[in-house]
Amino acid sequence: MVLTISVPLQFAQAEESASGIGAFNINFKSFLFQLATFVIVLLVLRRWVFPKLTAIIEARRKTLEESLVKAKETDEALARAEEKAGQIIKSAREQADKALADAQIQAKEIAAKAEAATDAQAKRLIDEAKERLGHEHLKLREQLKAELTDMVIMSTEKVLRQKINQAEDRRLVESTVKELVND
Repeated sequence: MVLTISVPLQFAQAEESASGIGAFNINFKSFLFQLATFVIVLLVLRRWVFPKLTAIIEARRKTLEESLVKAKETDEALARAEEKAGQIIKSAREQADKALADAQIQAKEIAAKAEAATDAQAKRLIDEAKERLGHEHLKLREQLKAELTDMVIMSTEKVLRQKINQAEDRRLVESTVKELVND
């Protein structure tokens, strides 16, 4: 299907004038018709289309400007947040280092106290053991003396075959024991 537009002959024929507009081979009536159409289209566009188009473009421009401002604010806020996070991390590390140092100092103090307490406990136990040992030594010495005295009495009795008297026996034994102990 072919669409043909018929233009009136009077508009289609070009005037053959050699001067003015005719020198450019322009049909003056067609030019005026096109000019009137252009002016009408321009007025319609200016009245109904351009204001809406301008409003849309202006709204888009404002939105873009606001987006750019918000993006800049967001970047600044992000930079501040990163700086603050760095400070918080640095502070946390310092606190952790300080707590660790304090814990080490306390551990050393506790170890020193425990060592001192252990030393005191050990010294006390050693002193008690020495004291008990001294008492045992004296007790054993007394027992040994008593047994030795009994043995001397028995041996002297056997040697003499007779018993003098008990007081004299005792004095004789004690003097013998003293001699044996002092040697």
